[in-house]
Amino acid sequence: MADGGSTHRAARAGVVVPSSDGFFLQVETAAAPQHVGGLVVFEPSEGDALSLERVTELVKGELDRLPRFRQRLGPRSRWRRQRWIDVAEIDWSWHVSERRSADGPAGVRRIIAELAETPMPRDRPLWRLVMVRDAAPGASAMILLLHHAVADGIGTVIQALNLLRPRIELPGLRSPAPGRAKLLGATIAGLAQLATDGGAGARLDSGSARREFATAALDLSAVRRAASDRGVRVTDVVLGLVAEAVAATHTEVAARLRGRMRVAVPLMVRDSGSAAETNATAAVMVEVPLDGRPFDELVLEISRRTGRLRTPSRAVASRFVMATGLRALPEPLAGWFARTVYGRRFFHAIVSNMPGSTLPLSMDGITIASVYPILPLAPGSPIAAGALSWAGSLGIGLATDPAVFDADVLAARMAHVLNVSPHRPHEREEETRA
Repeated sequence: MADGGSTHRAARAGVVVPSSDGFFLQVETAAAPQHVGGLVVFEPSEGDALSLERVTELVKGELDRLPRFRQRLGPRSRWRRQRWIDVAEIDWSWHVSERRSADGPAGVRRIIAELAETPMPRDRPLWRLVMVRDAAPGASAMILLLHHAVADGIGTVIQALNLLRPRIELPGLRSPAPGRAKLLGATIAGLAQLATDGGAGARLDSGSARREFATAALDLSAVRRAASDRGVRVTDVVLGLVAEAVAATHTEVAARLRGRMRVAVPLMVRDSGSAAETNATAAVMVEVPLDGRPFDELVLEISRRTGRLRTPSRAVASRFVMATGLRALPEPLAGWFARTVYGRRFFHAIVSNMPGSTLPLSMDGITIASVYPILPLAPGSPIAAGALSWAGSLGIGLATDPAVFDADVLAARMAHVLNVSPHRPHEREEETRA
């Protein structure tokens, strides 16, 4: 067994956790674990397809592409940022496990909620893969969870793609980094813009550590038509669906929020040099109306409000704060800042729209039927909605604190608004516009 000195030297020899990743270690609480991931539902198959042993072999075969899967956090220090250090052995029986659903898709969703409520132990790599049997008649599902310190939503998708075939790259991830002069100017302008954004106003202080998870599979072509017909972006439609569902089904919450909900909207700032195992997003804030107005008017108003937030300078400034500004602060001050700005004081909800595969993919020859993102709740913010385009479907994963929101009711309303059944056949489409 290694002594304290060798353990300390190993920690010092590891890889420093970037400030943008350490942010999510700082904000995590026992009531708000910061796992991000995805639910993959497979088509029905026969025999021992995707057995636990076979899935473990597949992950082992990709470890060279998944460095954080074989690293854990080093010892904590008050003044130094933590480091990723290699583990001598991986406890495969913990990291890759299986469960059985007692009642099909509803049971799968309850398993996800249970996993989302449970903090990951810090003495091992911060990831889990759970195969769920009987997710549907003759079909299995896979739940992949990573700590947010390992990757953001897109980074999680990129890492999951290592296990799928054919190998593909996500669209829209090759944008070049801006030049130094342009970056400096955008950062200065963006910081001034961020400084005027203000706080959340009315708060939803629930404090519950419980979770619910629900899904809706929307026809991507219908969502795109809804955006095109109104001259808005798909992200605006997703924001509108969330806002309309909250206003229509949780009127008491809308009243507590005085008819407006402040939403954190992650923006992808990942370029060709960004590693999958890092956070390469920025976030901007938008207030969405909860006043019961018709959906067309709601989406147009949201588009008007998000237009000013899509300026490159805001995203650059937000990224600067996460990747550079926090790095310059002592750890205690960085932790205080992170806990101050992330959660109930600044926003009520998180809504993220992400590009996914435009092609049908499979795992070890078993075709994937649908994919849904899993997002964590920020401390004191009781709802997080992720949307992921996947081979003609827009899969929405909705995480809520059940003390405030009924996830199933919200998801059903979101599907109803566009008159889209959550079980319509998939149609191949181009990638979703972010």
